Amino acid sequence: MSTRRQFLLGAGTGVAGLAVGAAAGAFAADQDDRVRAHATAAAQARFGEAGGAADDGEQVARYGTRRVVWSATVDQQVAAITFDDGPTPEFTPRILDALDRAGVSATFNVMGWNGVHHPEVLRDVLAAGHEIGNHTWTHRDLTTLTAAQTRDELVRCKDEVEALTGRPFTSFRPPRGELTGYALRVAAELGYDTYIWSVTRGPGDRREVAEVAAYMGSTVVAGDVLGLHDGIGQGTFDPDAAFARALSDRRELEVRALPEALSRIADRGIRLVGADQLLTLARPEPVGGG
Repeated sequence: MSTRRQFLLGAGTGVAGLAVGAAAGAFAADQDDRVRAHATAAAQARFGEAGGAADDGEQVARYGTRRVVWSATVDQQVAAITFDDGPTPEFTPRILDALDRAGVSATFNVMGWNGVHHPEVLRDVLAAGHEIGNHTWTHRDLTTLTAAQTRDELVRCKDEVEALTGRPFTSFRPPRGELTGYALRVAAELGYDTYIWSVTRGPGDRREVAEVAAYMGSTVVAGDVLGLHDGIGQGTFDPDAAFARALSDRRELEVRALPEALSRIADRGIRLVGADQLLTLARPEPVGGG
């Protein structure tokens, strides 16, 4: 049977527990208030940057119908092959040689800074008859940019590369496949369809050329958009950084695996073309994607 002393001690512990619980609840509530205040301030800043564009009538936007494409529905054995982040002297010429020997056309999604700094390589891409797409000026993450910065990334790439080549882009590939509504708006304004991808060079832990070639050669099917690279994106601006060296190693594997992958894909009866060409051969998608 409990003594009076034990009862009082227990009661004291209960009161202390209530006090601690109340203090913790107050702290949590204060944290919630801080989070809400921060979110409100951030939303207010975004609203100010965009001028309330979502509901304040920023401007008329009659840009028609533009597509976001991961893959296509086709009646032929055809798929698209694309290369991002170039052109670069390290990778693009070897890719062009492999494509030429295989009789394959492709889309090169040009990072504008690289195009301007390696104009002779870019001209080789065009001379070989390949398509080119806008891959932004400096490969920044579009999800972190303001509307003005997003517009500058796409428009500067367009203006500077087209001034060099005299040839317009017809498509857009967002860096890392990361999109925002405003980036899609600018792409539509510029007349671009937007391409993501359905197949890559395979899991990042593959370290052997044969593994990468086998993965691509066996995975691509009709209607796919194969996403590869001829540059290292943001690593261009800090090539000695660890992430840039790792990207360069991955790109080297892709390039060395490409001839065998092309051969395997061809042996399976699949013809590789540029992304725009794939879309011209595609069947219209049913409403609802069914």
